[in-house]
Amino acid sequence: MFEWDAETESWTKAGGAGGLANPSFLALHPKLNVLFAASETAEGAVAAYRYDWRERTMTEINRQPTKGADPCHIGVDRTGRWLLGVNYSGGSVFAFSIGADGEIGEMSDFHAHEGSGVRADRQEAPHPHSIFAVPGTDDWLVSDLGTDKLYVYRLDAQTGKLTLRGAAEVAPGAGPRHAAFHPELPLVYSVEELSSAVSVWRYRADDGSLSLLQTTTTLPADFAGDNTCADIHLNASGTRVYASNRGHDSIAVFRVAADGTLEAQGQVPCGGRMPRNFAVVGNDWLFAANQESGSIVAFRLNEQGIPVPVGSQIEIAKPVCLKIANL
Repeated sequence: MFEWDAETESWTKAGGAGGLANPSFLALHPKLNVLFAASETAEGAVAAYRYDWRERTMTEINRQPTKGADPCHIGVDRTGRWLLGVNYSGGSVFAFSIGADGEIGEMSDFHAHEGSGVRADRQEAPHPHSIFAVPGTDDWLVSDLGTDKLYVYRLDAQTGKLTLRGAAEVAPGAGPRHAAFHPELPLVYSVEELSSAVSVWRYRADDGSLSLLQTTTTLPADFAGDNTCADIHLNASGTRVYASNRGHDSIAVFRVAADGTLEAQGQVPCGGRMPRNFAVVGNDWLFAANQESGSIVAFRLNEQGIPVPVGSQIEIAKPVCLKIANL
């Protein structure tokens, strides 16, 4: 737990917790001061923690096995009653109930994906990499890197059951990883890990279908090295899309046109190596978690939406997920 002071552009450590192996992704409860973490291990688990900014404490509530290897992404539904996630190596999607105090209850549903992709080294089996709630709906978007598909599930908020509504095929070998949503238009921005690209999809709430509008690279034309993409976010106004490059070690910046399509504005060095995750706060700040250099670097977003480093960073071992909590 860290506090960010926007006036002094500085950090203060405010507590934390240990004891969970490889906590690779986090999710915040929408109503309680409860944090959930995925333990990305061969056994696979999710854990719940109660945090208190005033007392600067974080205490584990409980944990549950995910019945699959390497859970890498989780999310809480808008009611705060269900925790959803994906097992990357296990190739599966799961849901748990959440108690009134934030305790993780019984598993309410489990779906195993099938299939593979064209790349034998990375797509030999299903590898769901993220599960994001579609804003304003009970639908959830699952990006499966292994099968090159975007799956849409409907969550029953009463039972915690998931129903598959449909699946859209992405370009062979693209490897979809994370997604972000336009704040006003029915558009999904999907970052593709293996092809180093961002695709723009139109989402139809009536049937859960997705139609491709655009695909654009995250890299400069003259880059010839190895790269994989990791994370993607929009600013609060929906005028900029940001995506992280691992290898080129940068944040790609795109201007969002009136129809939601993207225009590249270039790449900004992330201030470290391997930006696996980053966070955008409003229209003002971007914080990059650089896994391999062990740093979280702060950037101010200028009037053009370009991240500008402010010279402030945290040194921390292998940061891989940032979540912004209200005090």
